[in-house]
Amino acid sequence: MIFIVSSVPAKYIPSYKIFHYDKLFHISLFLIFGVLVYNALEPYSHKNSFSWARILFSISVVILYGVLDEIHQGYVPGRTIDMWDAIADTIGGVLAGLIVYLRYIPRRTASKIQ
Repeated sequence: MIFIVSSVPAKYIPSYKIFHYDKLFHISLFLIFGVLVYNALEPYSHKNSFSWARILFSISVVILYGVLDEIHQGYVPGRTIDMWDAIADTIGGVLAGLIVYLRYIPRRTASKIQ
């Protein structure tokens, strides 16, 4: 979905007021992407367990894809490479890591008590 949307030439993108919040869209989209990457790697690790390696790998994938997506947009007619978009993508990936971490805190605390 990200690749398809970033492949649309600028002349076909409507200029609605809502697009003034495009950094929030980047953060939200890449946050969801980060959580999905983390969850997609679960079959390769212990079920319902937290893994720092998995979370760091997920954040790295999100950051790398965000940077590559910006480079890709440089080749789309009317689109440009925007460093601030890549930074917003990175923030989304880091927030995804934080959300995943916070999701596992109650489970880790409960297992230590028992």
